[in-house]
Amino acid sequence: MAETPVPTAPDPASESTETRSDIVHLVRILSLSAAVALFFFTWRNAYVTTDPQWFGMVMVSFGGILVANLLLHLLTDNLAQLRWGFIATITAVLIFVVLSGVEQGSGVMWLYVYPPVVFYISSPRFGVISCVAGWLTLAMALTPLGRILFSVAEYPLPFRIVLAISLAFVMVFSYLLDRARRQHAERLRQMAEIFEHAATHDALTNLANRREGTDRLAREFARFQRSNTPFSVILADIDHFKTINDTLGHGIGDQVIQTVAKRLTSGCRTMDSVIRWGGEEFLVVLPGTNESDAVTTAQRIRQQIVERPVTADGRPLEVTCSFGVTEIRPDDAIQTLLQRADERLYHAKTTGRNRIISERFGYGPGTR
Repeated sequence: MAETPVPTAPDPASESTETRSDIVHLVRILSLSAAVALFFFTWRNAYVTTDPQWFGMVMVSFGGILVANLLLHLLTDNLAQLRWGFIATITAVLIFVVLSGVEQGSGVMWLYVYPPVVFYISSPRFGVISCVAGWLTLAMALTPLGRILFSVAEYPLPFRIVLAISLAFVMVFSYLLDRARRQHAERLRQMAEIFEHAATHDALTNLANRREGTDRLAREFARFQRSNTPFSVILADIDHFKTINDTLGHGIGDQVIQTVAKRLTSGCRTMDSVIRWGGEEFLVVLPGTNESDAVTTAQRIRQQIVERPVTADGRPLEVTCSFGVTEIRPDDAIQTLLQRADERLYHAKTTGRNRIISERFGYGPGTR
């Protein structure tokens, strides 16, 4: 079983750090708020302002599209449709506001809400592209040519300069703020992964620890109860480990544990779980494996350990392991299964060590 990699440093350019529920909740609120605002300005167009009546028809249409997009999401639960439908509609609204000169030209002030919203609910790349395109559109609209082509209000030159510069500042600031927010969220996510890895893996060997191993064993047992899929376990223990620690030191003992853990891992399949069960003891869970095949796996591991001496601080050490092997039975509980494996391991220890004991097999020096 391949070792679980330790989480690496966060990627500050991560495109998405929000949870699905965060985005859905925000876009729903923004959609309703924008629709209400558009309906309000439609009413103003009909009864208060002197803008052409078709302005109101366009705005109420945009409001209707936002509501329809929201209702469609409630039916389909499609986040991409909700997100990009909202962005496309709001982008179209703001282009209309800028180019039409609605509300006597004061509608351009709504441009300031666009940068932070688009950066938050889309990717940084799309945010940059849309903001640059939006700023260039505004700059063109505020030129004499833009006022000729579109019904843009006649703004004083100082206002046009301040509007263009201040909007560019808001766009840059929104980008930097969003990037910092994504970096921070990514670091938090990465820290959570590191803590989770530390809680479920042994620091010395990077194998699953007893807590995680118990969970994996429980999941395999539940699968056996549901579908009667067999599985076996191997309980392995390093022989004479206390002597190694007492005579050579705990540093050498740690190196021995690490090497044995690697031999166990290399001798198993990817689907198997190799667990540091405690001290110098290891548990191997083999899904879909009967006892005979589990013994074959244990024998392969035992031979790898015997035939390739463990090297610690440059010195070869003769290290062996004893194994207890058993298969799940219909009337077993998890504790019963583990107790049977432990009894067979004990039998392997007391009958000479460096051997495998199962119900029908005994492997090791002098046994077949």
